[in-house]
Amino acid sequence: MKVVEIENLNLDILPTKKVEEFRSFNIYPIFEKDLDFNLEKDIDLNQYSYLKDEHFYNIFLVDNELVFENELNKFLEVSYEKFEDSVNKLYTLNSYINKEALNLTINEKLDKPLNIISIFQGNNKFFTNSLNINIKADVDILETFHNDLSKDFLISANRKYTVLEDIKANIAKVQTLQNGNIITNYKTDLKSNAILNLVNLEYKADLALNIFDSKLENENAVLNIDGIVKNKAKQRSGNIAFIEHIAKSTTSDIKIKHLLDENAHCLFDISSTVQNSALYSKAFQNSQTIILSDDAKINANPRLQIYIDELEAAHGASCGTLNEDELYYLCSRGISKAKAREMIIDSIELQVIREIELKAIRRYIKNLKRINHV
Repeated sequence: MKVVEIENLNLDILPTKKVEEFRSFNIYPIFEKDLDFNLEKDIDLNQYSYLKDEHFYNIFLVDNELVFENELNKFLEVSYEKFEDSVNKLYTLNSYINKEALNLTINEKLDKPLNIISIFQGNNKFFTNSLNINIKADVDILETFHNDLSKDFLISANRKYTVLEDIKANIAKVQTLQNGNIITNYKTDLKSNAILNLVNLEYKADLALNIFDSKLENENAVLNIDGIVKNKAKQRSGNIAFIEHIAKSTTSDIKIKHLLDENAHCLFDISSTVQNSALYSKAFQNSQTIILSDDAKINANPRLQIYIDELEAAHGASCGTLNEDELYYLCSRGISKAKAREMIIDSIELQVIREIELKAIRRYIKNLKRINHV
């Protein structure tokens, strides 16, 4: 069955030709693939035990069910709720497959970070993955998207982060998916003085698209999004955001770094609107791209719509190659050009990983990258 043949599917939620031409990033063909909606049952999670880490509370997310140890029951609460609307129409796609979205509430502060491991198993599958996280205490979360045995698949993942008043949430997402496609749709609900720091690390997927929908409706809410995209071959990655500042003294800061080789293609399409009610707000956007080949390309389109004068705002997009002076310096110390190139790329990537506050998460990502050779 093709995604576009889902019963009662409103095709208006899928990207239109006009929008895709504007972005020069057509994703419609992936919805026309003949994918299997019947998922594998009774997956043996023991084969993924190497993804667990003793420095984390490890949770598996498989087929829209959470699997975790009983010791977490006093901290976490699991329920289900109806799907919501979003300015991002693709957010509603999962509602045609699943009746409800999975809801995880973090009621108390944990002494270790959470590692939520999403597993996808099976070829030519269409996976849905919807999780709302309600955060009532300061928390560090790592989301790991991983596949060992799958190829030619499409993942439609929804995430809604609700952060309560005066709470700080640090969330890192790392995906090492290969031979497949993933679209992650984000919504945020940040209460007064809430802070959400989100770091996205994208590796290997044929297509990885992040779409953010965030309305900053409460005073002093802060949304920081950092990301690294490391693509080669014909891999494509995109970051699309609709950010609206409504309340006073709200902050949004979106920074994405791209490392593009061979025929890789990336999209940076960010729209931030500051309404006249959002006095003294701050809105920042920045895309930085290193082109490593003649055929790699990026479409960068940062946009600000501002209706007041009392604010701080800036947007920018830069594109260049590796620093020749740095290459020369390293080569003059006896390092091969290939190794010097690798070292500079790693240093750029490390700048983003360092935005993750918790050392345990940075170490886990380093080990995961080593396992997946990225």
